[in-house]
Amino acid sequence: MPLLDVTEFDFSLEHALGPGKVASRVAIVTNNDVLAVLHVGVKSPVPWLDVYPTEFALAPSESLGLTVEFRPERAGQAALAPTKLSLFGQYLAFQAGDAERLPPDMEVTISVTPPLSNCPHCAADLPEGARECRRCGERIRLCPVCGTPNTWIAHTCRLNPQHIVRAEGDWLAAPGGNAAHALLQSKSIGVHLARRWSFPAFPPARAADAWEWSAPLVAFGMVIASAIDSASGTAAIYAFELASGGALWDFDLPDPQGIYPDRGAMALSDDGLLYAATLGGSVLAMDAIRGTRVWETKIVGSVYGGVTVASETLMIPAGDTLVVLDRSNGRPRQILALGGRLDTASASSEGLVYTAADDQKISAFAAETGERRWSAETDGPANAAPLVSGGTVYAATMAGTLYALDAISGALRWRTNVSSKALAVTPALSADGLLFAAADDGFLHIVAAATGNLIRSRRVSSSPLRTSPVCSGHTVFAGADDGSLYSLDAEYAVQRAYETTPGTRLMTAGLALTGDTLVCAATNGVLYVLSATQ
Repeated sequence: MPLLDVTEFDFSLEHALGPGKVASRVAIVTNNDVLAVLHVGVKSPVPWLDVYPTEFALAPSESLGLTVEFRPERAGQAALAPTKLSLFGQYLAFQAGDAERLPPDMEVTISVTPPLSNCPHCAADLPEGARECRRCGERIRLCPVCGTPNTWIAHTCRLNPQHIVRAEGDWLAAPGGNAAHALLQSKSIGVHLARRWSFPAFPPARAADAWEWSAPLVAFGMVIASAIDSASGTAAIYAFELASGGALWDFDLPDPQGIYPDRGAMALSDDGLLYAATLGGSVLAMDAIRGTRVWETKIVGSVYGGVTVASETLMIPAGDTLVVLDRSNGRPRQILALGGRLDTASASSEGLVYTAADDQKISAFAAETGERRWSAETDGPANAAPLVSGGTVYAATMAGTLYALDAISGALRWRTNVSSKALAVTPALSADGLLFAAADDGFLHIVAAATGNLIRSRRVSSSPLRTSPVCSGHTVFAGADDGSLYSLDAEYAVQRAYETTPGTRLMTAGLALTGDTLVCAATNGVLYVLSATQ
């Protein structure tokens, strides 16, 4: 039988006991010798643990409970960090003749895990319930299970990865949610939308006062979007808390032209950096959590499309070129010449970058070297970013045709003309392999991604569909130029999911979707955050 019945005390769930309550654990210490007395000594190594008794003796075969109490209020300047209690045992003989057969002295440790209360970024001690570290500015999200402070980026608790800190996914790029424009969300959600919050709460009385928003991003529990205020001649980036709409930070852009509102879009990296390029060619990287500038540079050419994060590089569409920057410092790596103006974001997947330009070509480049791998002719110019999934590049043209090309070789897999009108925005790919292409004819055209077969065409609106659709399971949302959001369910039935204000259209740059929350912007100057309902 061991000296101790337990060797670990876990206090990680003791953040919220309440005043006057003390968490304690007990270990049973047993003298397993039948002849000798066991003398035990133990001392707490930290001020926030009380141990008693600290010294005691056990007769042969006797047991005693050792109590350890967690006292975080006594920590003072000491950080709550995992520690070990050491028990020292010495056997004593009743008679002098028994001394030679005594067991050797021993040391046994008990591992103690406290709730962490230090900053996950700089390790500074945090006061109870802190939402921001004063030393480094890190925003703090407490684990809902154990109360451990985590960063806003974290999905799981740093103390116990089994604890979910936030369940929603991250919409890091527009359109499509990631650099490949093909983020998949498998759970079907409700087909109706209700306003959770909006900014501003209502459209301005004068149309001239309406802000022009770019495509929103939703990540790390935040909504991030940029807006041009033509009345004041300024442009800025705004960050809000997703759940409440509370303002987190705002940042004035160096270029009053701002980010192009129709197809311009920022992008986020997994490590919490935000990248933006203005119409006039100012490019900057920011800390998305703190709202502070990391670097800024200037490129030649007007930027109408969104930026794309491709591994350690940043892709900026500028005129008839694709500018490649080092995303860590903004230094130029390459300038890739295209045969026509690039009006939309590139797509990135598996080390390759794909463009769809006005020269009626889909092209692929190596992200690191800029080497052109292939180009494929299409039947018209493109205003829609390509989409990459499962080794296939999907592209939509202004001639109303969808293309599927091999991502490595550029070989044509299929082409399907779905409309006599333009496909001006990137299609959405569903988890079950369907492409939903929004067209200027007001229809959503549904195509099998594997074969190119046109399965259905559903009239959504009498107005053009100029907002990139999004999918969540069997639920699809698309925006029309009549100012309404529409949904399709698993049976392809069309519903008007949400209506903004008369005379408004939804911004072309796209919708952002995470969980059951959809974010969009309209030409009435309002950024809408909506919740899906049945």
